[in-house]
Amino acid sequence: MNEAIKISSIHIYHPENIRNNQYYFDKYPNVKNLPELLNDFGQRQRYITSQPDENVLTMSINALAPMSDKDIDILIFASTTMEYLSPLNALYLHHHLALKNECVCIDINGNCLGMLMALEQAAIMLKMKKTAKKALIVASDHLSNLCNQNELFPSILFGDAAVAMTLEKVQNETNSGLMDSFYYTDSNFCRETRFPKNGFSQSQNMQDEKIYWGKFTTKECLPHVIHHIDKLLKNNGLTIDDISCFFFSQVMKSNIEKLAETLNIPNEKIEYIADEYGYTGATSPFIAYYCHQKKNLLRDEDIVLFWTLGAGYQFGIVLWKI
Repeated sequence: MNEAIKISSIHIYHPENIRNNQYYFDKYPNVKNLPELLNDFGQRQRYITSQPDENVLTMSINALAPMSDKDIDILIFASTTMEYLSPLNALYLHHHLALKNECVCIDINGNCLGMLMALEQAAIMLKMKKTAKKALIVASDHLSNLCNQNELFPSILFGDAAVAMTLEKVQNETNSGLMDSFYYTDSNFCRETRFPKNGFSQSQNMQDEKIYWGKFTTKECLPHVIHHIDKLLKNNGLTIDDISCFFFSQVMKSNIEKLAETLNIPNEKIEYIADEYGYTGATSPFIAYYCHQKKNLLRDEDIVLFWTLGAGYQFGIVLWKI
């Protein structure tokens, strides 16, 4: 029997407030290309926080509500919009859940790559630490709060959500878990998507300062994503046919369509959820995973592929065996 890592549970939370596309048509009647923009982004609605006291931690706590297991050895919290810089946000979740003391708590800010990084790191730590049996990964982004609501972009993109996912070390014959990963960085765009715009040292009012989005469309990475997905599959002796489902960044539907067309991925092998949830940052490919699982479409020994990217930019690809 092999020592393997399984995704043993996953839960999500999103606010109740729905902002549909009509909101933007009413607010920006003079934007002539708005239908084309919405078609490119691929969203018909998004869930937006409406309560003034809602934040990444309260959303995370709601995502964790179904969880009763206290025997967690590793807790990783991932977010772009951390509620606190100190102490760790993971400590608040540890305290809320009343987890045991023998638990390492980690915050990861990989921007929209954060939960993918957390998945990889948790899997590696479980493998390496002989006494560790379970890891809890929580990701939450309150990206709507970073947007100037009087500007169409990027507020049109974002929805708010949280995901809580448990990994467990098990004995099985399928060698479930992390198969391989790859990261690609092009830091030439590091000044094009910034918050705070001028850095903490030069910021005057964090309540008023919103995200700066310059000349970065996310399409810039696609040729490299296509090349390296193909390369990663070949390096592992796999083809597109061997992948049960692809869970891609939901930032733009047109990106997913380009990947599908170029790599010859059948539509039924791609889970698309941004039409309902909007773009939820670090959680986006994992909400897609959650929705696919809820349809009972995942089976033991299935191989899935995650791809997502972060501002600046960096992207990551993970091969995972169910």
